[in-house]
Amino acid sequence: MSKTLNDQIVISGMSGRFPQSDTIDEFAENLYNGTDMISDDNPRWPKGLYDMNSRMGKLKTYDRFDITFFGLMEKMCHEIDPQSRLLLEVTYEAIIDAGINPDSLRGTRTGVYIGVASYAASDGYAEELQPDIITQKDSVFLQNTGNMKSMFANRVSFVFDFKGPSMIVDTACSSSLTAFNLAINDLRLGNVDYAIVGGTHMTFDPYVLQMAQESGICSPTGRSSVMDEYADGMVKADTVVALLLQRGPGARRVYASVLTSRVNCDGRKTIGMFHPSSEDQYKLMVMAYTEANIDPLKLTYFEGHLTGTKAGDPEEIRSIFRAYCEKPDRRQPLLVGSLKSNMGHAEGGSGLASLIKVLLAFENECIPRNINLNKLRHELRLYCPPISPVTSNMPYKPGMAAINNFGLGGVNAHLLVEPNYKIRSISDDDCLSITDTIPRIVNICGRTEDSVKHIMDFIEQNPKKITKDFLALLGEIMKYSPNVNSSGFPYRGNVML
Repeated sequence: MSKTLNDQIVISGMSGRFPQSDTIDEFAENLYNGTDMISDDNPRWPKGLYDMNSRMGKLKTYDRFDITFFGLMEKMCHEIDPQSRLLLEVTYEAIIDAGINPDSLRGTRTGVYIGVASYAASDGYAEELQPDIITQKDSVFLQNTGNMKSMFANRVSFVFDFKGPSMIVDTACSSSLTAFNLAINDLRLGNVDYAIVGGTHMTFDPYVLQMAQESGICSPTGRSSVMDEYADGMVKADTVVALLLQRGPGARRVYASVLTSRVNCDGRKTIGMFHPSSEDQYKLMVMAYTEANIDPLKLTYFEGHLTGTKAGDPEEIRSIFRAYCEKPDRRQPLLVGSLKSNMGHAEGGSGLASLIKVLLAFENECIPRNINLNKLRHELRLYCPPISPVTSNMPYKPGMAAINNFGLGGVNAHLLVEPNYKIRSISDDDCLSITDTIPRIVNICGRTEDSVKHIMDFIEQNPKKITKDFLALLGEIMKYSPNVNSSGFPYRGNVML
């Protein structure tokens, strides 16, 4: 089924901001605790406005940014969409997470592919935050240039000095997995050496939410009840995520290998442009595993697009059943889940957010449960079993997993990945212990004193995570060099292990 690591494209770094989750670790904790990350706190507009439900999956913070660290104009940073600023942060973190010093990628053929399907922040957003900084003339210019969608990608390339392709992809809700597919193709063709793939979605305009509720797309109750009998629509959610992709050789960390990635479109449907097509999703899934010579019965988990809409869930479940259960005559249950039950629908960023959930399931050998699923929708019972919705945290022997994404206009994306099996084969020899006779000095540098202390505390409080591999990655990104100093890490510290 799989090729050797030397032949594959791998996911080596990840970072993100999610509802009620400022970090990947906090996100994982919320998933495994079954937290409903959809809430009506921290409203962006007055409650009861337009007589709509204001429950959404919202980021905890988005108005903080270290301007000098990224070397941008102060006026520009106060004016641009918060998503663009957050994309810079998660890009940096994803590179660090891969065990790479970001300065070492300057001038390289690194491509940037950002999936985005949302409106920019409302006019006047910046003036509300910084009324004394931006003149009206500057504001008009910066809003019209700095908030062009293309800048979501181009600004990342500018700040990090990446020389590869730099583009945004907008295929509605399938934007980020479509961007992922473009990055995979460029890596396989040799057009780039690394790829930053990002996805983002934030809602700042109450009118957008109002129209979605009035049209019946969004839930009037603000509850994401995916696959449930009483599901009444999707719930909007914030997400800003980034992944680092590269070829297997040279990767210092491997979360997963990419087996295949495919995209198609429904074309002209007799039922209407905005209705999902089970037939075309089915064809895409079959095309994905057939062209890659993959046995569909090897699939161990399916992370669905599944949003809680009356049209979308039955169409997708039908396509999953036909592609992975009926035709190959599956006898074992196929576990199916949807991140949107936990946090809502991040639209343009939803595909990558779902992929990160799968990577967490690989690492923790446990699939987080779907929440708000109390009674399976009657149209879906025909397919269950073998399809088996995950209703409790499920112990999981990591294997091939699928991630599905489809957009309002008919663009479908499908991805198959497999875990880094080394994660599950770590032995006691890979961990540090009190029996080690050779002391180790771990050097740490940071932007602030608190950041250095945070790393020290993490090492002290998580002894089981401090493996030799972890220290090797930390050593690569914490090397004392002029490049690190020039990047703004003036604080130093060390820990003796």
